[in-house]
Amino acid sequence: MVVTLWKKLFRTIKEKKAQYLAAWVLIVISSALFYSFTAAGTNLVDNLDTFYQTNHVEDANFVVQDPLKKTDKLEEQFDLQLERRLSVDVPMKEDTIVRLLNETHSIDTYSVIEGRKLQSDQDILIDQGFAKAHDISIGDQLDLSGEQFVVKGTMAIPDYIYPLRITSGFLKNPSAFGVAIVQGDVLKNMPNTHSYYSVRFNQDNKETFKHLLNENNHVLQWIGKQDNNRITFIQGDIAAVKKMGESLPIGILLITLVIILILLWRLMKKEYVQIGTLYAIGYKKSEIVRHYLTYAALLALSGSIVGTLLGWLLMHPLISVFSAYYNLPVLTTNPHAGYLLISLLLPLVFFVPLTYILVRRVLRIPPVILMKGGRIKTKVNKVERIFKLRNLKFAKKFILRDIFRNLPRIGFLSIGVMFATLLLLMGFITKDSMTYLVHDNFTEVYHYKYEYTFNQLQTEPPQSGQPASSIPSAIETKEGDQSLVLTGLEPDNSAIQLKDMDGNRLKFDSVIINKSLADKLDIAEGDKIEVTSQLSNKTFPIRIDHIANSYLGDMIYMPLEQLNQLNDYPKDSYMALYSDKELAIPKEKLASKSLTDNMVTGFEQIIQPLNYGIIAIALVAAIIAVIIIYILISLLIEENSYKISLMKVIGYNERTIQKLMIGYNVWFVILGFFIAIPITLVSISAFLNSITAEMNITIPVKIDWVNIAISFFVILAAYYVTLLLNKRLLKKVSMHEAINKSTE
Repeated sequence: MVVTLWKKLFRTIKEKKAQYLAAWVLIVISSALFYSFTAAGTNLVDNLDTFYQTNHVEDANFVVQDPLKKTDKLEEQFDLQLERRLSVDVPMKEDTIVRLLNETHSIDTYSVIEGRKLQSDQDILIDQGFAKAHDISIGDQLDLSGEQFVVKGTMAIPDYIYPLRITSGFLKNPSAFGVAIVQGDVLKNMPNTHSYYSVRFNQDNKETFKHLLNENNHVLQWIGKQDNNRITFIQGDIAAVKKMGESLPIGILLITLVIILILLWRLMKKEYVQIGTLYAIGYKKSEIVRHYLTYAALLALSGSIVGTLLGWLLMHPLISVFSAYYNLPVLTTNPHAGYLLISLLLPLVFFVPLTYILVRRVLRIPPVILMKGGRIKTKVNKVERIFKLRNLKFAKKFILRDIFRNLPRIGFLSIGVMFATLLLLMGFITKDSMTYLVHDNFTEVYHYKYEYTFNQLQTEPPQSGQPASSIPSAIETKEGDQSLVLTGLEPDNSAIQLKDMDGNRLKFDSVIINKSLADKLDIAEGDKIEVTSQLSNKTFPIRIDHIANSYLGDMIYMPLEQLNQLNDYPKDSYMALYSDKELAIPKEKLASKSLTDNMVTGFEQIIQPLNYGIIAIALVAAIIAVIIIYILISLLIEENSYKISLMKVIGYNERTIQKLMIGYNVWFVILGFFIAIPITLVSISAFLNSITAEMNITIPVKIDWVNIAISFFVILAAYYVTLLLNKRLLKKVSMHEAINKSTE
C-alpha cells in the first residue's frame, strides 16, 4: 500500500510539475538568501571582532596642544594603553593623497592581507582599495615626498577599516585618498608630520583622564571610537546584511507556504473521491495524513537543501566583496551550524504543521461524503449580497461574481504582487535616497571646496576663508549618550547654507539642529538640552531655535562667539577654515585638509556597482512576481475548467474567455503595486533608521517617480508573461469536459 501511495505522489507532482516547480524555486531562493546573508553577516561580525581584539582597536584618539611627557606614568596611573601616532598626507599625483602612518606596536596594529610585513625603512604597505584603484602591485616602487618606497603588500588597520580622509565623512574615495603604513623612523624625518595619540582604557575612567589632560595641557580634539566613521560604518552595514537575511527570506517563505497550502487544498478537493476510496479499501487516517504531508515535506526539504548549498556558495563572494570594500582581512569562514540548521529546517517547520492541520480538516468529512465528491456549496457570501448584480450586463456580472466568490485568492494575489514590488522598490529607494543625500542634501548644504583643520587653536583673523570650530559633544538620553558635533560659525557664514523644513534660509546667529539629530532626540524648536563637551567635560544648556533640513551628521550649529564662550576659548579663536579656493597655509600648521569634490566622486564610484545590484534585485523580484501570479492563474484555470469548457461549447472564443476568467486580475495586480509603495517607504525607513541608529548620519527615504514607473512596468510585464505561460493551459481545456459532465 505504501508503494502505491508513493507512486501516486510522484505521478501527481509530475502532472502539476510547473506549479510545484515554481513553489520549489521560491523555497530555494528563500533558503539561499537566508543562509548566505545571515552566515555572511555573522562571519563578518566574527572577523571584525577578532580583528579589533587581536589588533587592539583604539577607544579614542586625541590631539593636545603640547606633546605628552612620561606617558608610561600615565598608563600606570590610569590603567590604560597610550601610543603616539605620526601621520602625514603626501600627494602621489594630482588630486590624490596618500596618508602615511607609522607602524604601531600596542594600539591599532596592522594585519597583512597580501604580501609580507615591514622589514626596512624603504618598505610600505597600502590599503587594498587604494591599491586596486591605482593598479598598484607588490614590488612596485612609489615616490612619496622625495622618498622611494617598495610596496611589500596590502594591509588593514582597525582605525582605518573604512578609509575616510576625515572621521566625519561617510563616503570613501580610493581614487583620491588611501592609507599606507611605514616604519616609525621614516615619518620622523618627513616635513609636515603631525602627531596625535591613541588610547585604550582598561577601566571606566575616560572622563578623569581627560580632566587631567586639560589641567596640565589642552585637549584640542577628541574622537571616541563610537564617533569615528572609519570604525563604526562597517558595523551598521553588517547589521543591514544580517537584517536583510533575516527578514526578506521569511517573507518569501510565508508567501510560498500559502501557495503550497493552496496547491494542496485544490489537490485534495479534486481527490475527495480518491480519499474516500482509500478509506474504503482499508487505508488508515494516519497513512493518508502522511501521504499528503509528504508533498509539503518533500518540497520543503529538497528546496531547503538546494537553497542552503547555493547559500553556502553565495556566502563566500558576499564576504569577499564586503571585506574588500571595507579593507577587512578575512581571518576565518565558519558555516555557523545554527544558521545552517535553521536554513535547512525552517521550511519544514513552516510547512508541515499547517499542512497537517489542512489535511486533518479534510479528513473530518465522512468517507461516504468524500466518495460522492464532497458537499456542493452554493452559498452566496455577504459581500455578494450587498451588491445588486441583476441589472448588470452578463460580462460585468460574471466577473464581479467570480471576484466576490474568490476574495481570499484575489487578496493573496495582491499581497504577492505587493511583496514582489517591495523587493523591486528596495533597490531603487536605496539608490534614490543616497543620491538625494549626496547630490541634493550635501551639495545644497556645503558650498565650499576646501576644509582646513589646524593642529592648534588660531586667534589671528584669517586672511582668507571662513572660520569655524567643531567640538565633539554628547547628550545624555535614556538609551545612553548620544554623540554629536557642536559647530561654531560666524553669523554671516556662507560656506555652509542651511534651510528650515519650509525651505527658508537660516542664519548662524541662532542655534540650529539638523533634522537627523532632532529626529533621534525627538527635539522640537524651542526645546532646551544639556550638552557635554567631550574635550573639556563641561556641561552647558542650549536652547534649540531652528531645525535644519539636513541629514549629514549629528550636528548642532551656533554662533562661533557663543561656542567659544561656552568652552572658555578666546573670543575670536577658531580651529578650521572653509574656502572655495585653495589657500596657502603652511602644512606644519594643519592637522588635515579635505576636498568636498572627493565625496561626490566617491559617491559616483559607489553608484555604478549599485546600479548592477538594482538590476539583479529587479530580476529576482520579477521572477518572484511571475511565479506567484503564474501559480494563482494556473490554479484559477484548473478550478474553473468546467466553466471554460462550457464557454467553448457555447461558442466563446479564447480571447473572450481569457478576458472573462483571467483578465480582471490585472486590476488586483495594479492594486497590489500601489499598496506596496507606502508600505515599502515605511518599512525601508524603519530599516535604515535601525542600521544608522549608532551612526552619525541619517538616510532620508526618497524615490524618483521615474523609478516608480519602471517598477510598475516590470510588474505589469511579469503579469503578461504569466498570461502567455498560461495560454497553453487555457487551450488544453477541452469542450469534452462540459459535454461529459452534462451526460453523467
